[in-house]
Amino acid sequence: MLSECCCESPDVAQYRVRDFWSWHRNFEIFRARFHAEFERFEEWIRSERMVEREQFLGAYYEKFEGGIDQGLVLS
Repeated sequence: MLSECCCESPDVAQYRVRDFWSWHRNFEIFRARFHAEFERFEEWIRSERMVEREQFLGAYYEKFEGGIDQGLVLS
């Protein structure tokens, strides 16, 4: 798993975060196991006004180096 964060527009503090998973099933296991903790974290960052708006852009599979394995990317 890898997360990547980049600033797309410094003027409006707009960021894009992408999470990379080695296998879709690993993502599903993580989501099921940590659902409650993730919800509490998201509630906290909204209450602290760290995030003004969030938009899920999509998920897709991407071939990694060597072209053998595919990983899930959430963007």
